[in-house]
Amino acid sequence: MPPYPFPLPTTTLLTFSSILHDPSNSYTAVLSEATEARTRLFLALKGVHEGQQGSSALAVLDAVQVYLPYLKGIIACLDADELLFKGEPTFPWSSPLTHYALSTPTLPLLSIHSEHLFVILTYVLALSNYAHSILSALPTFEPKPGSHTMPHMSTEDEKRTTAGLSRAVDLLCQASGVADWAAENVCLVVEPIKNANAGRVGKGKWPAESSRETFKGLSMMLLADAHLTAIRKLLLPVLPHTLFSPPGPPLPSNHPSASLLAKLYLHVTSLYTSSRALLKVHQGSSFSSSDTSSSSKRLFSKDKSLSEPDSVEGEIIPPLKRYLRKESQLSLALAHKWLGIDSGENGKGAKVGEALAWTKDALTRLEEMEDSKIREKMKGLSLGGIGKSGEKKKEERKARKGRVEREVEDTKAWVTAYTKINDTVAFQPIPPISSLITPSGRPIFTAKAFTPPASKFEPTRRLLSPDGEEDGEPAETAKDGDRGEEYAGKGNYF
Repeated sequence: MPPYPFPLPTTTLLTFSSILHDPSNSYTAVLSEATEARTRLFLALKGVHEGQQGSSALAVLDAVQVYLPYLKGIIACLDADELLFKGEPTFPWSSPLTHYALSTPTLPLLSIHSEHLFVILTYVLALSNYAHSILSALPTFEPKPGSHTMPHMSTEDEKRTTAGLSRAVDLLCQASGVADWAAENVCLVVEPIKNANAGRVGKGKWPAESSRETFKGLSMMLLADAHLTAIRKLLLPVLPHTLFSPPGPPLPSNHPSASLLAKLYLHVTSLYTSSRALLKVHQGSSFSSSDTSSSSKRLFSKDKSLSEPDSVEGEIIPPLKRYLRKESQLSLALAHKWLGIDSGENGKGAKVGEALAWTKDALTRLEEMEDSKIREKMKGLSLGGIGKSGEKKKEERKARKGRVEREVEDTKAWVTAYTKINDTVAFQPIPPISSLITPSGRPIFTAKAFTPPASKFEPTRRLLSPDGEEDGEPAETAKDGDRGEEYAGKGNYF
């Protein structure tokens, strides 16, 4: 069930006074505070990684929000040459979304901008995980597969559930906006650093998280998760209807429009599909450098671009790829189901054959997902349970299976009902699915634009602008003073 529970990155302790030189001795105190803020982030990530009591995604978010303004101030002072590196700095981070054959290593990333990128990545993933924890803590409000009873919900539970779903949607939209901002800003600064080092970090490649495509893909995935969560909220008021009526026609009067649900699921499908395409950029790159034929082509080629590594990033972890595949398949199946229900309920009896075509196609897709071989393929290897106990992995697989089973039962009821109507009243031919026109998807909202926090401190001297004058308020004040000065003959030059 969306959103996806991300593994978080980890880092090691770092003291800014040991890697930065402060010629003016103006930043001694703030550098100490920055070290303290980064240590807090290190401890929060370590607590989550080790499963310590009291650790949470919220604690990580708080630590990031404290540290980020200090980091921005350090970057600004480095750009203004008011702080200098004592040597060649490295910032140690593990990459949670990059697949490694054995354990995940801690990579010595170059440049302060790599530090910035991984702090932003931590922010994005922690926002999504916080939304996941909110949804996990809500009362059970959806029927179990095979059950014809609804979990009892008091008025207080319903209010709490509505508020929790709204909060989760807001957090996921916020995470999507942060990821999109990072792709357009921080990744573009890191790219030259990667190219300058021939795409290598020590003995390995740069992680997948350093790629602009990864952040774009994450942004789309998180926005799709937000839409699915919003759909759950949309359907919340009509869930008690199952207490009194089995699935099938007619829809209750307070049910959301079937056409709207179909278009929402189509939009979700397009987001997941686009995200998969962007993250597939890294597929197979981990092993491409060992391919003999490709190596010989690079060896004898005169093209300089072919002498570079064919991808400077690693491959995305299998659980994330499986998640995107499963959610895109399920969303498309549900879109077809609701297109069929829209044709059957709003076609005034003239589109029963079309309704059957859509719902049967949806049922076929859902049954393929339910099939044991497809299910095993989606589960993948045991590497998917990084940092998780065996019991937790079993629970997650059971939940995934339950969602599909629930939809199979529901769609079967609609197919049975429309088949009976067509065989006894309508007698319409069932058109092939390829002949039907699929409408375009419809979004409910977009990603929330991210505004970076203000720096905790600024350089005492401003950088020179292209016209040779200093940027900032002091220069502007001087100009205003010149304009306001009075003297004899002012304005009478001719």
